[in-house]
Amino acid sequence: MKKFLRKIRFSFLLVVAFLKKHQRLIILGFFLGLLSFWGLPRIYKKFFFYQLERIGYVGKFSYENLPLEIQEKISMGLTTISPDGHILPQVAQSWEINKEGKEYIFTLKDNLFWQDGKPLKAQEVNYKFSDVTTKFLDEKRIKFELKEPFSPFLSVVSQPIFKRGLVGLGEYKVKKVKRSGVIIHQVHLVSLKERKKIVFKFYPTEEALKTAFKLGEIDIAMEITQPGELSLWPKTKIIPKVRYNRFVALFFNTHNSKFSEKSFRQALAYAIQKKWFYRALTPINPYSWAYNPNVKPYNFDLENARKLLKKTKNNEEKTNQIELSAISSLIQTAEQIKKDWENLGIHCKLKIINRLDEPFEALLTSQEIPPDPDQYIFWHSTQELNITRYKNPKIDKLLEEGRKTLDKTKRKEIYLDFQKSLIEEVPAIFLYHPVVYTVSKI
Repeated sequence: MKKFLRKIRFSFLLVVAFLKKHQRLIILGFFLGLLSFWGLPRIYKKFFFYQLERIGYVGKFSYENLPLEIQEKISMGLTTISPDGHILPQVAQSWEINKEGKEYIFTLKDNLFWQDGKPLKAQEVNYKFSDVTTKFLDEKRIKFELKEPFSPFLSVVSQPIFKRGLVGLGEYKVKKVKRSGVIIHQVHLVSLKERKKIVFKFYPTEEALKTAFKLGEIDIAMEITQPGELSLWPKTKIIPKVRYNRFVALFFNTHNSKFSEKSFRQALAYAIQKKWFYRALTPINPYSWAYNPNVKPYNFDLENARKLLKKTKNNEEKTNQIELSAISSLIQTAEQIKKDWENLGIHCKLKIINRLDEPFEALLTSQEIPPDPDQYIFWHSTQELNITRYKNPKIDKLLEEGRKTLDKTKRKEIYLDFQKSLIEEVPAIFLYHPVVYTVSKI
């Protein structure tokens, strides 16, 4: 027993002696261990780790038509546009408008640099305008000379500017682009302010985008129109968003004799049950400064629709059959309209189309709303994008005046009148603003 106790005592004295001799080394090792446990992950995260987001879109894109959301991450325009359509300075600190709207002079902000580190010069602002003469007054000022006054010009120059290779002025820099010919498949961005990377991937169809999400190729699927089974997918968050900068409408081919009479078009408008939460009343964004909420809403009124139908000339011929063309994503809406028109006594045949340049009698589709209230290219009788082919001298004149008038108060009066007149004439029935969904992993 004494021998055992001596061994314990000896071991204890040996440990104490060792600790006294190497105490500095032991304390240093202890603190290094703590530093490794708590500090190294933070050091790695701060200096080596990048937060990565992989985002998917549907569409076929090139350098010229990348989604605006992506362009605005990479660069900026001379101006920017607020949600209600007001023009604000961005790359330009100020501007002046001369010669009754035919001359615009922009002065650039100080201390702006391209992502390659070189300072921005006026000569590098490379908008490619037709019928506009560009002159560089010095390294800070640019002059644009227009042949005719064009009041939406300040919104046009909100388009982000780039140098060759998608070098911009924004927070995110392009690291890599994967493409086949001119078609871009992926864009890799890195933030210049924080350790964050974003990879944008593009898919030909919504089904392909959903499949990529399921397979883990992307973390976020943007602007899904029908989440479907993704609503039940585990660890998934779905956020709806109303696209007020887009509307769904039913366009009439007014050159077709069936739709030449306003009373018949109005009857068709009143016959549709409009149960959508986000009604579209006009072709202008409801948050725009130029929006007119006081237009005829064409709320469902079957009795009024029947009265208008009776007033229509040759109504038996017109009710014989209407061919309703619709893009595939709007098939459910098309089927509802078909049912409503048949309740009015009109025979309706559905046709699903893949291209918008096919001939049509009535067409159900969606359309983007430009940030400026100018609607000239969509409704003026001379324009190819006026797919209804509707001609109205008053509407033509309002559209011509609206894009030449610089005074905002007068412009608003013009576009209020334009919306009221257009809705009264019913070349199209405006239905609703679509809801899209962002699907992401939790």
